[in-house]
Amino acid sequence: MKGDEYLAAMYALAYRRLHEVIEGASSGRAAADRTVEIGSGLALAADSGQRWLHSDVRDTGALDIRHAAERLPYTDNSLDALVLKDTWHHIPDITAFVEEAHRVLRPGGVVAVFDPYWGLLARFVYRFLHQERWDAHTTTWGFSSSDPWDSNQALSYLMLRRDRREFDRRFAHKFVMAEHGALIGPSFLLSGGVSRRTPVSGSFLHRLLDWEERQGRWLDHLRFFHVFTLVKT
Repeated sequence: MKGDEYLAAMYALAYRRLHEVIEGASSGRAAADRTVEIGSGLALAADSGQRWLHSDVRDTGALDIRHAAERLPYTDNSLDALVLKDTWHHIPDITAFVEEAHRVLRPGGVVAVFDPYWGLLARFVYRFLHQERWDAHTTTWGFSSSDPWDSNQALSYLMLRRDRREFDRRFAHKFVMAEHGALIGPSFLLSGGVSRRTPVSGSFLHRLLDWEERQGRWLDHLRFFHVFTLVKT
């Protein structure tokens, strides 16, 4: 990310938004040493000023602790928040994770998620142009996985839209779910995404990103990500 103006700005925006929704949902009571990012990778949240604990299923040399999302090594009611940036759709047994999140969070604790959105442009790109899988027709939320990069980018769409009644049936007595809007529009496509680069300059893409974030919901059909929270009851 360092040296790439657009990616740095995009990551900063994502982590800033996650921080804001955590602070709002928890009334500012989420301590950094009781906030754990799941799937931290290289712990890039620290570059954006977030001092959360960093975890991942594989050791990257930048972690505070290593574990799978479905098996959290924390005591009951001990954490203020769990952060998942681009991680939700990589968890093969998402139901097990949500159950574990409920166990380890204190009452009022927050799961804050930044994940692929399902707008018209995003659906097309994720389905036909992206290296990760988008499967909106699967009959289950889970998927087989032999590698941490295995995923279904449609997972939040399945749970929060297509199967929302089932989501509420399973979890409404444990969490209050809130959606906090979509973000990051065509600048993401023009940049080539996270793993590919294009000749479009980072400074132009950064300015485009700033413009996108000043727009209203009319741009949502062109946005690629969204943020939502689960607050433990």
